[in-house]
Amino acid sequence: MTVRVVSLLPSATEIVTKVILAQGPGPTVQLVGKSHECDYGPTSLAGLPILTAARTKFTTSADVDEQVRTSLAAGESLYSVDRDLLRSLKPDVVLTQSLCKVCSVDFRTVQAAVAEMQPPPILVDLSPQNLWEVLDDLTRVGAAVGDPAAAAAAVAELRERIAAVRSKLAERRVQQGTQSPSVLMAEWTDPIFVGGHWTPQLVHMAGGSHVLNPGNDEGGAGKSYACPFADVAQADPDWLIVAPCGLDIPTTKREMAPLVAQPGWTSLKAVKKGQVVIVDGNQMFNRSGPRLVDALEFLYSLLWNEPQAMPAGFPYEMWSDARQA
Repeated sequence: MTVRVVSLLPSATEIVTKVILAQGPGPTVQLVGKSHECDYGPTSLAGLPILTAARTKFTTSADVDEQVRTSLAAGESLYSVDRDLLRSLKPDVVLTQSLCKVCSVDFRTVQAAVAEMQPPPILVDLSPQNLWEVLDDLTRVGAAVGDPAAAAAAVAELRERIAAVRSKLAERRVQQGTQSPSVLMAEWTDPIFVGGHWTPQLVHMAGGSHVLNPGNDEGGAGKSYACPFADVAQADPDWLIVAPCGLDIPTTKREMAPLVAQPGWTSLKAVKKGQVVIVDGNQMFNRSGPRLVDALEFLYSLLWNEPQAMPAGFPYEMWSDARQA
C-alpha cells in the first residue's frame, strides 16, 4: 500500500522527502500535493499540485510587516487552502504546523479544510522549537507514513553530522580557548526581527553567543521579536547575519537599505570588521527541516574561519556597504 501525503509547509516537504530517500527500493510513500512555498527537493516535486496561496504580496519589508499586522489584528489568515483540490487528492496524511501564523498556513485553517473529508486524513502538526525537536519531527513523520526505519536512518545521518560539528568545536576550544564570537541573527530588516527558536541554538552549538534572545545546546530560544536598532547597537555583535524569512539574496540586498540607513550603522563592530553576512532566508534558517544541519555547519565554518567545513553551495554573501553603493 502506498501512503499518500500532502505537505502544506516547505520544511515538512523536505522532511518527508528525506524519509522517502532513506527508504529501500519501491517507495511506499508518495507526496501528492504541496504548498506554494515548497521549492526545494527532487525535480519530481516540481509538477505537484499546489494547495496554498499567500494573501499578502511582497513589496518592501516595512509594507509586508504592516500587511501582516493588519490581517492578524482582523483575525484573518494570511494563507488560503484549496479545499476542493485537497479533497480530490485523497491524502492519507497531511503535514502542517501551528508554530507561526505568519510563516505558513496554520493548523486551524487546515483542520477546517479537512473537517468534512471521508475518510479523514491523519493531521501531523510539525511545530518544533529547537533542532532536537526537528529531528523528533522526522521520527513522527516516519511513524505517520508507516516507515519508522527510514526515518531512523535519516535521523542517524543528521545526528552524525551534528556530532562532527561538536567534535571540531571541542578541538577549537582546546586550541583557542573558550571565548565565543558574538552573533546577531536578523530574520527581518524593517522592522528588525531578532532570530528565535532554533536559530540562537544553532549559533550556540556552532560556538557563538547570540547576543539577543540567547539559546543553548539543548533548547531553543523564545520566538522571534521586533527590536529597535538601538538594541542592536548596544549589543554590538562581532557578526551580523541577515536571513529574512522568505527572501532570497537579491531581495535581501535591496532590503538592507533600511538597516544601512540607521544612524550608528557604520559604528557597529560587525560593519567595521566586514563581518556582515546575508543568507538566503527563504532556503536556510527559517525552515525547520533537515537543512538546519547545513545551517549549523555554515555557522561553524563562518565563525571559526574553517572554509573546508562550509556546506557545498550554501547560499550566502558577505555584505559590504562600499561594494553595494
